[in-house]
Amino acid sequence: MTVPNAHFETADSWDAASERLSFRPRIPSRTLRLEALRIFVRDHKLRELPVTERTLEAHYPSFVFTQSQPGAREARRQTVDVSYGREAREASVRGCEARIYAPGPEPAPGDIDPRSPAVVVWHDDGTIFLLASDTLDSDVLVEIAMGI
Repeated sequence: MTVPNAHFETADSWDAASERLSFRPRIPSRTLRLEALRIFVRDHKLRELPVTERTLEAHYPSFVFTQSQPGAREARRQTVDVSYGREAREASVRGCEARIYAPGPEPAPGDIDPRSPAVVVWHDDGTIFLLASDTLDSDVLVEIAMGI
């Protein structure tokens, strides 16, 4: 039996998700099979997050698309200063500053987090966008990002 995660709520549609966020989420323009929409509504201490601090995760079969609107300074910091892997490549996604991370090396045996996904992260007007995949190459994620 799966224990529900108290940190997020699910939404049945993009419109339903939008009602619980302070921003209008971007939806990929390509027809992709969406598996789940999750809105993070509680922090690590299970305190309810204000609508302005919520994050949306859209889960697809081979990647996750995350977006939040922390403001211009924080969105840039999360894109440029935070590392999502090894050896970031500077890039532009739809004219916005971005970083691309190739899939990382295999984690050491017993590593608490066995993932080393490919990541594409960019910011636009105070919003941060992040695509991550354990199975897709970062070049494919860039193609998906261009359609968002």
